[in-house]
Amino acid sequence: MKHEDLKYLAVALPEDILKEKWSGHFDRVREIIARRLAGELTYDMRCRLELELTNLEHLEKCYNRTEAEALAMVQERIPSFTAEELDELRLENKVDFIYLNGEVRYLRSFCSTLFKVYPEMEEREAREKGDAYEKQAARAEEVEAVDQLVENLVDGQETSAHIHIRQKVWINEDALEEGKPVRIHVPLPVERQQMKNVKVISVTPQPKAMPSLEDGHPVAYFEEKAKAGQVFSVEYSLDHVTHFVDLSWEAIEKLGEEKGDIPAEEAQYLCEQLAHIQFTPYLRGLAESLKDPSGDLLKTARRIYDYVTTKVTYRFVRDYAAIDNLSEYCAVNLRGDCGIQALLFITLCRICGIPARWQSGLDTKPGSLGQHDWALFYLPSKGWLGADLSYGGSAYKKGKMKRWDYFFGNVDPFRVPINDSFQAEMVPVKKFPREDPCDNQCGELEYEDRGLYGSDWGCDYEEIDIHRIK
Repeated sequence: MKHEDLKYLAVALPEDILKEKWSGHFDRVREIIARRLAGELTYDMRCRLELELTNLEHLEKCYNRTEAEALAMVQERIPSFTAEELDELRLENKVDFIYLNGEVRYLRSFCSTLFKVYPEMEEREAREKGDAYEKQAARAEEVEAVDQLVENLVDGQETSAHIHIRQKVWINEDALEEGKPVRIHVPLPVERQQMKNVKVISVTPQPKAMPSLEDGHPVAYFEEKAKAGQVFSVEYSLDHVTHFVDLSWEAIEKLGEEKGDIPAEEAQYLCEQLAHIQFTPYLRGLAESLKDPSGDLLKTARRIYDYVTTKVTYRFVRDYAAIDNLSEYCAVNLRGDCGIQALLFITLCRICGIPARWQSGLDTKPGSLGQHDWALFYLPSKGWLGADLSYGGSAYKKGKMKRWDYFFGNVDPFRVPINDSFQAEMVPVKKFPREDPCDNQCGELEYEDRGLYGSDWGCDYEEIDIHRIK
């Protein structure tokens, strides 16, 4: 099956398979699918069933905490927490779970979500252990750089940051097969519209291929024989330059109507991109309710931004590969991480006639390095603008209205844009299914006879120099 066949996730599963799947009878689902694949099927349905076999593997990997383990994880932070309270959280849809072979299994990151999303959990931890407020202070330092950035900005002002980092990828000991050929794709940024002075300082060992400017998911590509202690690394520096656009409602009301023809180059970002940018009836109806009555594209985009950032709760989620339609998942469940929120914004914008696309890479605030996703949208009078839905939603929930306004039309310079498209193919093409078929911020590895996933390999980012220029 080819990478482009991911679009067949949009094909509905047969009802009997769905019944068995969400009842947690995964072995029975596999038996049913094996029988169907042995018979005659359309190409679309064959691809869908093959994708479902991969989805089951992702679900089993993601939902790996038993009830006893889940309870112990929370009790490690809140000793007085009870099993009855965990069950109540499940009834309130505050923890993510599935049924698997007759047992409730919790998402591996459910505990992190609890303490990130619900302040009362950290407050209770603080009362019982006395250290949660130190964690809150550490997170406050992460956003301080942005708060300082947005405080006194004026329309058109340039801001920029210098970013110098090193990324490392390696095979873990349990998956190491000494001397066996291995193929590695490590993300490596190329010139994007916001970046200047991109310098590749070192790539080790010698790569087989380097990325081109046209690559949606650019990588340094290696072909080596696996050996103990081997590390694949890329080191680079760049300047990320942004120009502030004031698109607060106060500023928008003073502007003329935003209408006009969409150039052909940008019109490609008005289309569906199955399976995750899909114009379903529910999303069409939601988009219609958010359209500005006058047809103003800017006001419509702002109304979409306001909806996502005020209605959707940030949640860590299972692997994207185990969700059939990410944008509708977000709209229906009103929860999702940074990428899922960005996809809902992108999809709603496209339905409303506003070109929108994906961008992702690394969040590189001093002292805090990690993966991050956001969106870009196009207006005829202003060109491409940024929108960070998860950062905007966090600002809104904390009452930081200036920061909330900032992330509509802007992204801060403390980030590295690597991927410029969603669900793009990597070059060279990977032989086995990808760890993340939608994006590539950490890397992808495979032997000649199997892919490497999850705990088979590791990834790390090292901050060498990150500072604000302007």
